[in-house]
Amino acid sequence: MARIRIFTGKGGVGKTSVAAASALKLAAEGHRTLLASTDAAHSVGDVLDRRVGAAIVRVAENLDAVELDADRIMEEEYGALVGSALSMASSMGGDADDGEMPAMPGMDGLFALLKLIDFAECGAYDRIVVDCAPTGETLALLKFPELFGWYLEKWLPAGKVALRVLSPLSKKLLKLELPDRRAMSDIERLYARLVELQQLLKDPERTSVRIVALPEKMVVEETKRNFLYLNLFGYRADGLVVNRVLPPEAQGGFFAEWADVQKRCMEELAQVFGDLPRAQVPWYGADVCGLEAVRRLAAELPDDAVFAAAPPVEHERYERTDAGWALMLALPLADKRAMELYQAGGDLVVRVGPMTRCIPLPNVLAGMDVASAKLDDGVLRVEFAKGEEDER
Repeated sequence: MARIRIFTGKGGVGKTSVAAASALKLAAEGHRTLLASTDAAHSVGDVLDRRVGAAIVRVAENLDAVELDADRIMEEEYGALVGSALSMASSMGGDADDGEMPAMPGMDGLFALLKLIDFAECGAYDRIVVDCAPTGETLALLKFPELFGWYLEKWLPAGKVALRVLSPLSKKLLKLELPDRRAMSDIERLYARLVELQQLLKDPERTSVRIVALPEKMVVEETKRNFLYLNLFGYRADGLVVNRVLPPEAQGGFFAEWADVQKRCMEELAQVFGDLPRAQVPWYGADVCGLEAVRRLAAELPDDAVFAAAPPVEHERYERTDAGWALMLALPLADKRAMELYQAGGDLVVRVGPMTRCIPLPNVLAGMDVASAKLDDGVLRVEFAKGEEDER
């Protein structure tokens, strides 16, 4: 199966250019590489200075490119599910007469991610480089497979009952179109693929996330939050690429103050991400546009061996304790003042700032409650113990 490298970062940091350069470098090393864009505002074609669309195109030796059209993937590969959603929207008074899929936040990007499994499994590529949208949208996209899978897992048993019991009465009494059996099998297939997608994206041997940043204060702060949230959802960040660094010859005169700001930001990045491999890319005098410009940028990127040295992170780990069990979550850079944690039934809900993750707890913890929680050196330790029995 192909290895996947996801590029993310704040908007305007040159993420697409760095992703394209990384893909071209891999191709030049002999790896059959696919550069795929999941950003709704695709700009891969602009960077490569050639037409790139929903169909895969060859842009250089060993390098193909594609801009994933989530709507087309949704319609062509999950037709029964789309048709069912249209019927339900129409029966509920929604505007589905134009034949378009009703708005479902996050769903469009999900189908683009699901397409990555096909590319990874097809055998045509050794490496897949993914150019994602800016930070916020990327985080929403990467957390959606787990979140949607969580909802499907809760809903599927009830959904099957609804089909069997309510379907004969739905049109007559409820005036509502429920998913038919063909659509339900498609939903079940979607759930199975979601499980495979999570296994693929969270396997550090197959998938890694590389963050692109600039040596600017606002970007540094967002980069730190991005790194924290990626760890919250269990994704491996293998490196940081700092783009548009002023070269030595341009650090005097008019640019002296700017160079000083960049120096302080670089020092902060080195301090915060001390163990994470980092690369610097100089600020060029012209835009990165066309294969030659991308090739020049690729020459500035280090070999993969540099990023392979990223320390391994065990994002989730359970261990037995005298009172029960403990769950350890890797949350580097987390501030306990911005955290919230509680147990909801069989799930542990962890909220860090605006990001929330629902973690389904294993069956071995049935009947246990959260006894304590402590954040120490970037690791959240949650202790579980037997709850008090109800004697009523």
